[in-house]
This record gives sequence, structure tokens and C-alpha cells, in this order.
Amino acid sequence: MSVTDTDATQDLFRIETPESVAFAYELAGLGSRGLALILDSLLLAALVVGEGVLLGGVAWAISAASANLFGLIGPWLLGAWVVMAFATYWGYFIASEALRNGRTWGKRVMRIRVVRDDGSRLAAADSVTRDLRRIVDLLPGRYAVGMLSILLTARNKRLGDMAAGTVVVRDTGEDDLVFEGGGVEPQVLLAREYLDRRPALTEAARLQVAVEVLRALGEEPEPAWDEPTIAGRIADLSGWRELHGGVE
Repeated sequence: MSVTDTDATQDLFRIETPESVAFAYELAGLGSRGLALILDSLLLAALVVGEGVLLGGVAWAISAASANLFGLIGPWLLGAWVVMAFATYWGYFIASEALRNGRTWGKRVMRIRVVRDDGSRLAAADSVTRDLRRIVDLLPGRYAVGMLSILLTARNKRLGDMAAGTVVVRDTGEDDLVFEGGGVEPQVLLAREYLDRRPALTEAARLQVAVEVLRALGEEPEPAWDEPTIAGRIADLSGWRELHGGVE
């Protein structure tokens, strides 16, 4: 896929496949990303406190059984809590984005998600790369470097996004993709454009475009669905089947 420059007026960045199927994502701004981070931070705080309460209960049980034993094990429990808190903080962002299609809980609430620069789904390695750079974006405190980077870059990227080749976009169901052909119902036009051009697409391009088109129609494909199944569902949702019959 090729990616054109960001449209500063509409805050979009456009993507065109080699087969000339064009669509655009709406970029997520600093406000929605900041609120998503606050929500994720609150959830993380609750998780870390819960881990502390659990280990505190273990410490209390040990101290009740033997003060001497608690004196030996107590520091290890404290160390375990520090390690658990560290792993929870860093693992949360990486695991959430890798396993939930670029969405942490906070991002899901704010209806934004992370995608690759070519519009494709975020891979686990991408999530690791972007989130390990989070420590730099945190500097010198309260995400100052990250916020400045988002404000100054064309695609609202923090340093982690630059390193991983990712971008944060709005995830609004049927409006997730904006079809570059106009019309009253752009997501339906996008679906019909895909079905029109589908026979000429390569097998890999068919699947990649089909997944994004189905998401534009407000549905997420099931893991077991192959490209013909997805195309059939697109035909149902877009009214194609009523006009043209089945999908080959």
C-alpha cells in the first residue's frame, strides 16, 4: 500500500492499495489519546493496588503464623510486588494492543486504536517497539516529550509511533474508513467498489482489503473466516447480493 500526505483540514491520512482501492483514516488527536491514557492509568492503578492487597494478605497470614518467618519472607514479598507492578504496567499496553487489534481498554472507551502506517493491523512486534519507547515519551515527566511530538508531527505521532511505524486513528465503526469516492453512504460505496474490483485483486490483497471493508461496515471478522466468507458478508451488508446475486 502507498500512503499519501495527511490532509490537515480534515485530519485524515489516505491509503491507496496497489489495486487503486483508496480509503482514509481519521487521526486521533491529543485530547482523545490523553483521556484514553488517563483511563488506562486508572485501571493500571487498580490492578497494582489489587496485587498489593493480595500480597499484603499473604504477608499478614505469614506474620500471624510466625514473626520470624515474616522477617525472612517480608522483603521478598515487597520485591515481588515491585516486579509485579513493573510487569503489569509494561505488559498491559503491549498485550492489550497486540491481542485486541490496537486497543487498550482506554482506547476502546475513547473509540481509537493503533494501526500500522499502511493501515494494516498492528502486529505484536509493533506493539513491543512502540510501547518500550514509552519511557522516552514520559520524559521529563507527565508525557511532555510525547505530547510535544504529537502536536508537532503531521500524523500526531509520539516517538514510539515513529519507531514502530504506527499511527493512532479514530475507531468509530462504520465511519472508521472514509471512502475517497463521495456519496451518501460512503461505507456502502466502498464495499461495492471492493466487490467490483475483487476478481482482479491478488489473493493477499483480497483478504487485506476485505477485512478493512468489513470493519468500515461496522463488523469485525471472525478469526476462522476466510476471504470468500468475508466477501459474502460484505455482499449482504452492502446490498450487493440483492443487486448482483452471489459472490464468486
